[in-house]
Amino acid sequence: MIITMPSTTPLRFDSSFVNEARSSAVLMERSVTAQLEFWAKLGRVAEAVFAHDRIRLLKERGRVQDLDNLLANVNTPAGRELAQAEILRHGTPIYGSDPAHPGLIVQQLPDGTKRLGRFIKRKFQAVE
Repeated sequence: MIITMPSTTPLRFDSSFVNEARSSAVLMERSVTAQLEFWAKLGRVAEAVFAHDRIRLLKERGRVQDLDNLLANVNTPAGRELAQAEILRHGTPIYGSDPAHPGLIVQQLPDGTKRLGRFIKRKFQAVE
């Protein structure tokens, strides 16, 4: 009888990466090693599923250096202005509410046009 044992290879990781894995492992009730293996498997699946341009976009979005500073400024006038500018830069509508029109949603288009409506079957329908 021949028994083969799985081979392992020692790896070196940046300490901040290991600390992130440690934090996630606690939340996910895994060991640090299991968390790192899970992330590796996710990465392998992501590479097989996503197109190259999507992977590049995900990697670029992952380059947030000072997340604490960004989060601290989110609920300030400057933070809200920055968020709105970023959303408008992508050319997508912004949705909100208006106390004068309870039960309706306000859709603001990139050109500034505002429309009242509702989401019906996951699509915005303007109210005439």
